[in-house]
Amino acid sequence: MAIPQQKTTPHAFLSQIQKGTPSPVYLFLGEESFFLDACLTALKKTIMQDAEEAFNYDLVFGEHTDAQEIIAVCRTLPIATSHRLVVVKHIDKLRSNFFDALQAYVLDPVHSTCLALIGTKLDGRSKAAQTLKKSAVVVECTPLSTRDIPRWIRQYSSTIELHIDEPSIAFLTNACGQDLYTVKHELDKLATYLLPHTHASLTDVQAILAAESIESVFEICNAIGRHDQASALHVMRATIEAGEPPLRLLALLATQFRQLWKIKSLAQSTNKPNLSSDTLAKTVGISSFRVRSLLAQVGQFTTSDLRTAFEKIASADSRLKGFGGQTPMIILDVLVIALCRRTT
Repeated sequence: MAIPQQKTTPHAFLSQIQKGTPSPVYLFLGEESFFLDACLTALKKTIMQDAEEAFNYDLVFGEHTDAQEIIAVCRTLPIATSHRLVVVKHIDKLRSNFFDALQAYVLDPVHSTCLALIGTKLDGRSKAAQTLKKSAVVVECTPLSTRDIPRWIRQYSSTIELHIDEPSIAFLTNACGQDLYTVKHELDKLATYLLPHTHASLTDVQAILAAESIESVFEICNAIGRHDQASALHVMRATIEAGEPPLRLLALLATQFRQLWKIKSLAQSTNKPNLSSDTLAKTVGISSFRVRSLLAQVGQFTTSDLRTAFEKIASADSRLKGFGGQTPMIILDVLVIALCRRTT
């Protein structure tokens, strides 16, 4: 019978997996694709060499398979190595009647196989789902909140031997938002830019983050606020064609709208629309210069506009990460057009 396991974080999992034998069953749950991808990559590297992958690695999808097929693969012995790895993505899309068969396996798994079950979430009311959560090592891959991004920046920076101070971390957090692929990309770029040095100053970070991209996002938001679809599309396409990664541009756009909402909400909650930029900056946690630029835009958007913007940006983020089947430019075109429409 499988020994009940406790929940863990991606950071703890990545530290642990390098030190010992993998567990028979892992359950990776959450919407943060960066964590899911990082954990799976580390698990694969721990279990096998590249040359062994063809014989000892199986990847299936919940919507296209059944539990019996998964179990049959799990019971196959590894070749020329101690373990095989079976990965089931979209486990939440496995038909409910198949969970019962899978439940029996996780209670008595094959210890020469590592079964990695990956999904967004499971129905906690299901007995089979409860068994999976109790019998597997559960790694919670949920998106980080804005306040947790600085801690993640410090952790990742230490792994690439990059020393970054607190003002630089705050600037990077404000500029990149919560998309970890974007933040990692900028940190890797910063580490390369600094070589052979390893200490990053705020000036270094500002140089790497390409201020023209942030200015482009400001222009896009201005055009959206005016409901000027043609201008918003023109600036967005020009920014992408100049080499800006679509995910980073979307993250910058999300950050812009998030900060607009904070400024607007603060003014409304205090009933003091004329708060100074220094007071707002201290409360929100960004620079006075940044607040002044936001104040120039905040009147262009209603609370309904901002709420709708977040919903549409979240949808575009999901499609950009592989769930839409469209090119990044089309996804961002559709987003900008939708944001330019007036809300009722």
